[in-house]
Amino acid sequence: MRFKLMKRVALSSTLAAALALAAAPVIGTIVAKGAFRLDNASVRGNATLFEGASIETATVESSVELSSGAKVSLEPSSKGRFFGDRVILEKGAGDLEKSENLKFEARGLTIQPETGNASARIALSGAARIDVSALTGSLRVLNSHGLLVASVNAGRTIEFEPQPANAPTKISGCLVFKNGHYLVSDETTNVVVEVAGPGLDKEKGNRVEVYGGYDPTATPVSDASEFVRVASVRRLGKGCAVTAAAGKGGKAGAAGGAAGAAAGLSMTTVAIVGGVAAAGVVGGLAAAHSLPGQGSGSVSR
Repeated sequence: MRFKLMKRVALSSTLAAALALAAAPVIGTIVAKGAFRLDNASVRGNATLFEGASIETATVESSVELSSGAKVSLEPSSKGRFFGDRVILEKGAGDLEKSENLKFEARGLTIQPETGNASARIALSGAARIDVSALTGSLRVLNSHGLLVASVNAGRTIEFEPQPANAPTKISGCLVFKNGHYLVSDETTNVVVEVAGPGLDKEKGNRVEVYGGYDPTATPVSDASEFVRVASVRRLGKGCAVTAAAGKGGKAGAAGGAAGAAAGLSMTTVAIVGGVAAAGVVGGLAAAHSLPGQGSGSVSR
């Protein structure tokens, strides 16, 4: 009697799982030249992808074509959970192409294309880092609170590492005075930040490093993504090429990055924006190897 009862329970559990799977909408198809795991079941070749399903690759890449037209590839030894509007990368690396409506989520960050022709590679590194590469088009990177922490232009890779909640802000770029407000276009992240505090008036029009704290109670001007109370400002160079900030991490941010690169300084600078550390990647390595946890384990001020 007990055996029959256990058997009925097992059958009921199996039926419930099957019904739950059937209830989930189909969001795409999976193709792989070999075996992969789909919701912990071993699959070879092709499979139908349901909302919320988990895919884990072994030695071969798996390609996913979503009903929206977006294409996602999971590299070998990678794992991701798929939904109609997002992919949660849990291990390894993935590529995204042909979608402005599909986003990647990884370690508290959200990576989303700015245009439909954008393509990207997102890779998890070490215990806490995320490498974001814009292959074509541009990408927006948001923190866990939806705050813009970087705009990644085509051909660039930025390495990110989330910091503690009370992490300071550290940015470098041209300090401009526009319509009564001080703005800095950060060279590493291409994000425009409004800054306020002592010493700014003396450095207007110069290339500076600003160190301070994000103020969630203050509303930045429309050109900026956040408002920072300045604790210290340090001049990096007299004058700078950028004369006006325009857009949240758009053309002004790109110009700021180019100006900094020309000065030979931005590519070795680590920024901290919105509680996330960021460093430019050159030749596959993080600039200066100085993200928190790397080398000395701290960011110089």
